[in-house]
Amino acid sequence: MEIKPLLDYPRDAVDRLLNVIHLFRDIRAASEWQYDVLLKRSRLVTLAPGEQLLRAGDVDQWVYFLLRGELQVQMEAVSNGMEIPGERTLAVIRPGELFGDLSMLLAEPRSANVFAAHHSRESQVLGLDCTLFGDLDDLSLLQLPAKLIFYRNMVHSLRWKLEVYRSKYPGHQLADSHRKLRLYTGPKNCRDELIALADQARALARILLDWNAEFGSGELVDDESDMLGFLESMLS
Repeated sequence: MEIKPLLDYPRDAVDRLLNVIHLFRDIRAASEWQYDVLLKRSRLVTLAPGEQLLRAGDVDQWVYFLLRGELQVQMEAVSNGMEIPGERTLAVIRPGELFGDLSMLLAEPRSANVFAAHHSRESQVLGLDCTLFGDLDDLSLLQLPAKLIFYRNMVHSLRWKLEVYRSKYPGHQLADSHRKLRLYTGPKNCRDELIALADQARALARILLDWNAEFGSGELVDDESDMLGFLESMLS
C-alpha cells in the first residue's frame, strides 16, 4: 500500500481530479481557502490486488472515495450467532462511490473489512480526514458554510443509497424508514440547519447499517463515476 498526501501532487492535476467529486467541488466554489484546508487533510492511497484498506473494529474518522479499480466489502460469516471460517461479500465498491461514512458519522468501530479486488490491476482511493467536521461548534478551520456543504452531501449520499435498497426490496420493513425521518424546515444556512443535517445524517447512517447487515449494499454507482477518465493521465 502506498499512501501520499494530496499536496505531494501537482495542484492542477489535483484540481482536475477533485472537480468531479461533489463535496470538493462545492466547497471550492464556496471558498478557495476552505478548499485548501480540505487538501491539507486528504491523501491518495494506492492498493495492489487483494490488499486491505479498512479493517473491521478499527476506529478512525476517515471517509473515502474510490477513484480507480474495485473494492470488496467483506464481513465475517456468522451462523447462529457464531463466526464461521471465511467471509461473505457485503458490497462491491466501484469508482465514484463514497464509503467509510457510516463509521465516521456514528463514531463507532468499522463493521467490515475492505479489500482491493483480486482481479483489479490497481485500486486508488482518496481519503479525507473528517475530524474537521465532527465538532459542529468548532469553526476554527472550517466555517459554517463548509460544514453545511459536507452534511448536505452526506445526507444526499445516504438517502440515495437507501432509495436503492427500497427499490430492490419495496416490501421490507425498512423500506420506508428513511422517508419517515423529519426533514428540517427552518431557516437555511445557519447553525440550526447544521445540527439538523448532522442528526439526519446519523439517523440515515443507522438505517443503512441495518440494511447492510441484512442484505449488503449491492452495486451502488453514482454520477461521479466519470472521474475514472481523469485519473488515467493525472498522476503520470
